[in-house]
Amino acid sequence: MGELTYDALRDYRRRLGRQETTIESEATHYTLAELASALRMTRGMLQAIAADWTQEQLLIRPPFDATVAVGSDEDRWSATEVITHLIATENWYLLHMGRLIGQREHFDLMPRGLGDHARQDVPQDELAPDLAAATERLLHFIASIPPDADLTAQRDSTFFGNLSLRGWVLLAITHDLDHWTQIQRLSELPDFPRPLPQ
Repeated sequence: MGELTYDALRDYRRRLGRQETTIESEATHYTLAELASALRMTRGMLQAIAADWTQEQLLIRPPFDATVAVGSDEDRWSATEVITHLIATENWYLLHMGRLIGQREHFDLMPRGLGDHARQDVPQDELAPDLAAATERLLHFIASIPPDADLTAQRDSTFFGNLSLRGWVLLAITHDLDHWTQIQRLSELPDFPRPLPQ
């Protein structure tokens, strides 16, 4: 057990991409508190983008290139779409983690598929506070997990196998990292509005 630094997370993500590890097996190396700390870090990176980028920067999308093989719609998302998608998917984590500790909360907004609830129509003055509120809700939930909770109980995540409470938190971190990398690629586009805020 130990601190999950940014470098450690990037190393884990590379190994996961090469199928040398799984989310669940990695999650067992950390406490819920250590995972929550790493989640606070990844969300802080995203929060800085939501708060510091201009509205024009938040809305830029990669150009469509018909010569490139068709990927997912997510490949063409703006930072606003990425962040609204991340906010919406929190309910998915909360639903499954809640079930693992016997809760039956109902959520009005629940993603039904990959890329669901990505929105381009949210202004920066709403985006940053919405992300902050969603992050605090998720971190508060993790902090409120009873100390005697069964950390071996698992629920099927559909796409990533069976996950325990720790696995669900590491999935949220992994999701953040992947989309943060996607947003960073936007800032490298030739037509990205400059200068970046200091």
